[in-house]
Amino acid sequence: MEALQGLIEIIITLIPAAAVVGVVYVMLKQYFDNQEKKQQQEWNEKRRKEYLPMQIQAYERFILYLERIHPERLVFRNNKPGMSARLLQADMLKIMREEFDHNLAQQLYISSAGWESVKAAREETFKILNKAAENVHKDSDSMAYSTSILELCGKLDKLPTELAIEILKKEFRKKLNG
Repeated sequence: MEALQGLIEIIITLIPAAAVVGVVYVMLKQYFDNQEKKQQQEWNEKRRKEYLPMQIQAYERFILYLERIHPERLVFRNNKPGMSARLLQADMLKIMREEFDHNLAQQLYISSAGWESVKAAREETFKILNKAAENVHKDSDSMAYSTSILELCGKLDKLPTELAIEILKKEFRKKLNG
């Protein structure tokens, strides 16, 4: 009987202790959940303040790159009187490569699809410039080469750079609107 009464006393003592442990557990869980929520909100705010401007800059830089490698703009910006077709072609291809290399790190801030569209536009523009060079005699001047480029561009509904710009703009608007 004494053993039973001792057991009852232990149980009576443990019940309040278990209740205290339970209450402490619930309070600590709520505290840590709130802390985690607060940290997540702080991270989201930091990301919005720091990461979003970098994303915006990446979209701006890639659109600028695509505008700069637009074949017609390349012709008007780089063609000089007396220049040979081969020299103009070499200059334009060099400019495209250098500007692309300069913006490589920006791919971190756009989607894979956006990045692929930029790379595809670059490759297709290379093809246009090279095809135009094939269409003129190797000793032609830059005017003949420029005309060949403009003729090839005129045959296309949309240039690769224009398609990539549309993709980037659509992607950017989607990100901006949530």
